[in-house]
Amino acid sequence: MADIDFSASHNLDIEAARKRLQDVGEDLDRKYGIRSTWEGDTCHLSGTGIKSGTLRLSNSSVSIQITLAFLAKPLRSKIQNEINDRFGEFFS
Repeated sequence: MADIDFSASHNLDIEAARKRLQDVGEDLDRKYGIRSTWEGDTCHLSGTGIKSGTLRLSNSSVSIQITLAFLAKPLRSKIQNEINDRFGEFFS
C-alpha cells in the first residue's frame, strides 16, 4: 500500500502537463536525488527514501503513488505537503 496517494485534476493539454511534470522532475533530481523515468504517460520515481513511486498522467488528471523506504516514513507528512504545494503551483 502506498504511503502517499495523491491525485489532482488539470486543464492543460497532455503535452503541456507532461512538460511541467518533467520540469518538476528535473528540480527534484537536483534538490533531492529523485530520478524520474517516463514511459508514455507513466513516470517511475526512484531515489533515496523512495521504495517505489509511480506518477500517471491523463488528459484531465495526474496521480502519484509513493511507497517510502523505512527511514523516510517519519517524513511522510512533509513530503505530502511538498507534493500538494508543487501540484497546486503547476496545475492551477
